[in-house]
Amino acid sequence: MWKSNRIVLTLFSVILFSCEKEDSLKEPGSNEAINHWTLDQMRQYYYWNTKIRTTNDYQQRPDLFFKSILFQDDHYSMIMQTLNSDTYGNTLTNTFGFDMVQMQAARGTIQVVTQVVPFSEADLLGLKRGDTLSYMNNELLDKSNMKALINKSFHLPAINLKRKDGKIFILPASYISQPVVYMSKIISSSPTVGYIFLSQFDFSGAYSLLEAVQNFKSKQVKDLVVDLRYNPGGQVAFASFCALLFANIRENEIFAKYQGNKNIKKLEDSFSAALQRQPEGYSFVAKEVLKEGLGLNRIHILTGPNTASASEMLINGLQPYIQVIQVGDKTYGKDMASSTISTPEEIHGSERSWHLLPMVYKIYNKLDQGNYNAGILPQKPINEFDFLPLVPIGDIQDPLIEEVLHTINAHKPQARNASDKKHKTNSNIHQYLGSSYETIPIEISPR
Repeated sequence: MWKSNRIVLTLFSVILFSCEKEDSLKEPGSNEAINHWTLDQMRQYYYWNTKIRTTNDYQQRPDLFFKSILFQDDHYSMIMQTLNSDTYGNTLTNTFGFDMVQMQAARGTIQVVTQVVPFSEADLLGLKRGDTLSYMNNELLDKSNMKALINKSFHLPAINLKRKDGKIFILPASYISQPVVYMSKIISSSPTVGYIFLSQFDFSGAYSLLEAVQNFKSKQVKDLVVDLRYNPGGQVAFASFCALLFANIRENEIFAKYQGNKNIKKLEDSFSAALQRQPEGYSFVAKEVLKEGLGLNRIHILTGPNTASASEMLINGLQPYIQVIQVGDKTYGKDMASSTISTPEEIHGSERSWHLLPMVYKIYNKLDQGNYNAGILPQKPINEFDFLPLVPIGDIQDPLIEEVLHTINAHKPQARNASDKKHKTNSNIHQYLGSSYETIPIEISPR
């Protein structure tokens, strides 16, 4: 009898211990509590909710768990934690004030500077668009190590660069807020052609853009060149703001349609409704923005492999209404919108909250055109990296700008002399490998 009671007591203790252990794992702030919550949200909102990968490891770190359940073809969904910089999207541009691409050449890889943020330390020290970099942090750059060297740099107080001519640049790490409008100017006077370079879609540049457009309007610009080659996207409201300032559209026409999984209602945004998503502190009204705009029936947009997200959305959203002449290379191919879903206090407890940014919607235009996950192809394909060195932003010798000016008969491209032609590379020899660019998510709240 005593032995039987001891067995029962032992079993009870094991069960009690197991329950206590399970309860402690599910306590607010525990990995298990956060990961179970994450899986529930993904099953409800995730575009590929039927293709979530299965795992039983709920004890792993929440960011690792999130990545482990993503559909294998999803390269965009993200997770961040409050005050955890390791989960944020650092880039060379916002940390060191420049960016670059890498290409495969016959004699190895070459790293070409594509952007230098105006008035950044990189700019002040003389780093230029078109410069070729050979070393980073005293290591020779090649195909196998560029990404690792860049990621390592984000944890250092400064980045050390060596240009091909031997000049050293030491750039301190800081938070760099690059201007939205790098440049706006008239590039031809007969007919009048305006040019504007937009680095991203963010309302911090709203008044600069408005001023540029008002200047174009006063000079009776008939054709506009919008340079989105290195634009990773940004706010949907700002994409709508651009459309209203540039194009001959009506504010209540459809800008975008959003299609999610079977749990989520379809959404539609007019240009006016999209503009209403502008951040707090701004109060632009679509009808008033239209009055300030150019009302053009044709826009030339310069694109490349780093044209992404909301910048692609602008191209696709305008195509049903006006002639969009795309010049350059095909775009990145991000035809999806995400939504931010944050852990409630009963899940994260006293720990810092986690924020899921899963892909929730596919994006289409008024005519249900979308599915450009392989990139939007230009009508006039030109690979700017076939012409080295790269010329400054907005220079009329830029091969993409030359093509636009030739197309609208505003300017005939100047013949390249022998010394220029030797810089034209063969795309079969120089192959674009990639860059450090990060797309900026399109955020839409699901219903």
